[in-house]
Amino acid sequence: MIQVLKKKKLCVGVLVWIVVSCRLVVQFWYRTIDNVDCVIEPGRCDDDQAKHLKRTYHTLNPKLPTPPGDMGSAVTLGNTDAALANLVEEGYNDQGFNQVLSDMISVRRRLPDDRDNWCKLPDRLLRDLPETSIVVVFYNEAWSVLLRTVHSILDRSPSGLVKEIVLVDDFSFLSHTKTQLDEYFRSYSKVRILRATKRLGLIRAKMLGAWNTTAQIITFLDAHVECEVGWLEPLLDRVARNPKTIAIPAMDWIQGDTMTLDTELSQHLYGKFDWLGNFQWELRTERKQQAENPLDPFDTPVMPGGLFTIDKAFFAHLGWYDEGFETYGAEHLELSFKTWMCGGSMQIVPCSRVAHVQKRKHPYLSHSSAVIKRNMVRLAEVWMDEYAQYYDESFGGLSKRGDFGDVSSRKLLRQRLNCKSFRWYMENVFPEQFDPSKAVGRGEIRSAAKSADQCLDWPLQQNKCGVGLCHGQGRRQQWYFSNQGEITRKDHCLDYDGKRLEMNRCHRMKGNQLWTYEEKAQQFRHVHSGKCLEWSGQNLDLRKCSKTVLQQKWTMQYFNASNVIK
Repeated sequence: MIQVLKKKKLCVGVLVWIVVSCRLVVQFWYRTIDNVDCVIEPGRCDDDQAKHLKRTYHTLNPKLPTPPGDMGSAVTLGNTDAALANLVEEGYNDQGFNQVLSDMISVRRRLPDDRDNWCKLPDRLLRDLPETSIVVVFYNEAWSVLLRTVHSILDRSPSGLVKEIVLVDDFSFLSHTKTQLDEYFRSYSKVRILRATKRLGLIRAKMLGAWNTTAQIITFLDAHVECEVGWLEPLLDRVARNPKTIAIPAMDWIQGDTMTLDTELSQHLYGKFDWLGNFQWELRTERKQQAENPLDPFDTPVMPGGLFTIDKAFFAHLGWYDEGFETYGAEHLELSFKTWMCGGSMQIVPCSRVAHVQKRKHPYLSHSSAVIKRNMVRLAEVWMDEYAQYYDESFGGLSKRGDFGDVSSRKLLRQRLNCKSFRWYMENVFPEQFDPSKAVGRGEIRSAAKSADQCLDWPLQQNKCGVGLCHGQGRRQQWYFSNQGEITRKDHCLDYDGKRLEMNRCHRMKGNQLWTYEEKAQQFRHVHSGKCLEWSGQNLDLRKCSKTVLQQKWTMQYFNASNVIK
């Protein structure tokens, strides 16, 4: 027993030695960088910044290996013993990413400058840009990630444009977020830590930060990002030119498993939402209106929520966020809808790039489904007009809304601002969005094959569609039969290629995803194959159409034959 305890202590001791050694080596690796003079335009370096913005490999000590994660490269641990594996798992459980790898990377790691040369043209931006206050809300954020966020702001922003960085502590309890954090940033004149006296939740914490800023323009960032070279100026340029524009950076990804920087897709995506209230990225090629220059700022119907620059007066004009929102969720949709509907605009700026750590989970999201639903009901009631019913149906309808509080003041705000209708938003801002009001059928699709109610259900197993007991709560059984002949939910369509019946991304090209519904026969017929959808009691498949086969009969909860395109 004594020998076992000695071995365990030895293993833990070796592990601690390895982690500490890695951190010391990383500090030594970057010591040569920290002493390099500022080598770019004047005004970009000050006492709060390391003098190493324009960094290349030759600034590192050539006698040492390349530091972990340098230039956004992947970090791996190789073979791990049980103790280290437990540390990795603990990091995932607490933070949603591989914290062990993050802790091995310098908090001032170098990133490549992946901007197109067009973005660097000297006369492209306004000469005199306004300064901004940067608000970063954190709750029990990992030390290395939080510091890397702040250092990336300081290291890659002109000092004259950053008036202050307001770190809002939303009542964290991890020890490193208290005195240790205060001491670390004590000598940084531009970093201010604002602490909530109780847990506010992300939304209210962001408003606390916004109300305590001193610049006319506010930039919000998540606490787990790395700003890239030249990120700030293009955002400020857009807002300076039009104070009613919200500017959003192109969001690169930092893979949470390896801390790799991934920059391939960010400039080609815009934000959208589905009728369950989820945010989604979509390729810009899907938009009806295409920009001549893909590097120009472009409109986005919806913002992701965490990263944006906004004029403080315009934010106040829009009523900030809904103070009735709890914790997290729907605030990005509310700001998106009312910005467009109340005279503003929202643009993604490809020349501005900020990398965001992709987490498996987030501390704000624990046990939050009911909170997000409540926030979404408030949002729908105030801003979505007759389209609110389609969100309500996603969880079972109006009767299952629950208590969502008083929204009278938010409705008065909308009335006072003389905002446009949500239908206007659908037709003018987001014409690509699937419109449920034009659907032929929606809601549950019920089978007549058994006495007990059975409904079409997805997802069950990956892209396999099946049938389950009808529960009346929407969700996986909330379907649309579009006027284009698609059986669809969540941007996926029922697809049959002659062999496999499965759910695939809707391609809007009909073909394998084209169906007709015969109301009298209650049959879904796949146009290309001429077969009908059949539930055998075990499998969902296509069979030769027969009006007498009960297993081929289906009814839709809501059916509107007038929406059928002749």
